[in-house]
Amino acid sequence: MMSAPARSQLEALGLSASCAEVLTHLWDYLDEQITPTSAERLAAHIATCATCRQYEEYQECFLRAMAGLKQELNAPRSLRERLATRLKGQGCGCWDKVSRQP
Repeated sequence: MMSAPARSQLEALGLSASCAEVLTHLWDYLDEQITPTSAERLAAHIATCATCRQYEEYQECFLRAMAGLKQELNAPRSLRERLATRLKGQGCGCWDKVSRQP
């Protein structure tokens, strides 16, 4: 349950509680690290919310750019592993998805 101050702050930004869920769980959603039920709920909201759709598109673009840079730069494995560790330490699980992309 969301607290009243958090709800009013979201409303002031024009965002709903469903938007907050997308913002909170988008990386896990993109990394396919959430349950199918949660993924369906987020996908349904993203399909109907222009703000969340734009945010998802931006994050997908970021992942594609990271994958492209990874290929282009061909960084040493030790550097990639350190980067992955740092990203995960910051709460970003996106490296797993980027590392799986060709």
